[in-house]
Amino acid sequence: MGMIPETNNAEKHIKYTDYFEFKTPEYQDEVIKVVEPYLSEFHKIAEYKFKGIANMWCQKYSARDYHTPHDHGCMGYSCVLYAKMNAEHPSTLFFSPFNDETGTHQCSSFPCSEGDMVIFPSNLMHMAPPHDSEEERVIISFNLI
Repeated sequence: MGMIPETNNAEKHIKYTDYFEFKTPEYQDEVIKVVEPYLSEFHKIAEYKFKGIANMWCQKYSARDYHTPHDHGCMGYSCVLYAKMNAEHPSTLFFSPFNDETGTHQCSSFPCSEGDMVIFPSNLMHMAPPHDSEEERVIISFNLI
């Protein structure tokens, strides 16, 4: 995805994000062409019948970059497409919405490879953990409402 320019960003722990540009990214149509068949299949089984993509953004992570725990609001689904990822890059870490019997929030991730996409409820707390690879990790994320 060489069409995404390098810029400074407001998040000091992420190399690049275009999240704060508040406009449709130029790569959106290309990404939609790739993911649309998968979104159509997901729509058939999804409890919440989303109407479309609300917004889309890209984030690039250098070594030791991370994204703090966050969610994407109270309704709909969120998606993470792993556009550039190697074996040293951890995938998104998800937090259980409830404490276990010891009062701890359990967390887990799913094995992901470059080109994989994860769809999850937007209100699920998650984060991008840091990595030590010298190769950057690139994700494209979007919300379904």
